[in-house]
Amino acid sequence: ERKIVSQPYYSSQNTYDPRYYQRNAINRTVEAIARGQNRLLLVMATGTGKTYTAFQIVYRLLKSGLKRKVLYLADRNILVDQSIQQDFSPLEKTIHKINFAKDDPVTVTSHEVYFSLYQQLAGNDENEDDGNSDETVERFAKLFSKDFFDLVIVDECHRGSAKMDSNWRRILEYFSSAAQIGMTATPKETKYISNIDYFGEPIYTYSLREGIEDGFLAPFKVINVQTDISEGWRPCYGQRDK
Repeated sequence: ERKIVSQPYYSSQNTYDPRYYQRNAINRTVEAIARGQNRLLLVMATGTGKTYTAFQIVYRLLKSGLKRKVLYLADRNILVDQSIQQDFSPLEKTIHKINFAKDDPVTVTSHEVYFSLYQQLAGNDENEDDGNSDETVERFAKLFSKDFFDLVIVDECHRGSAKMDSNWRRILEYFSSAAQIGMTATPKETKYISNIDYFGEPIYTYSLREGIEDGFLAPFKVINVQTDISEGWRPCYGQRDK
């Protein structure tokens, strides 16, 4: 534990030092994993740097030797690409973006950090997670054994993976031996969807109010506007305006 918690943050001339709340989130997560906790939830407001926080967690765990293979899951391609090109760029030589059409089961295992869309692992190109759950498991089992990853990071975990009966949850259950970190700004707690039920109570929370009060997020105010339009307008396509 001492070796892991003493592992320094990544720093360079091209990056900024973690802000105090990011350090809190990183330290609590790393310390919890060092103690053997395998399900963790980070709740941080939009714009407070969840991906950068995740990078520092991954960096420290990889450098300490506690974790060796990391899977980063997101549900939008732009989130994956931005993470690879920006916050995770210091690890670019160890990163691989999963592509089932091209990946070879033998050579694909030579990386440290893997990025993928939920939809791709589940065999669905849409945002929904419907489909045959057995086929979903068989799809990514061809490339990775159940214990291949020892750390899984779930971006925006309030979406598909929060549903107990979803195919996206099957991915997390397949890699159940790995430590799993859920990240979200808006955790879901309903009759059918629960982040806390799966990941546990948040290990750290940094709210929108705190971000505004600390000066890291822009304040806002709500303005109510009463319009004088009582009916909508439908354009007539194919006719020129006179």
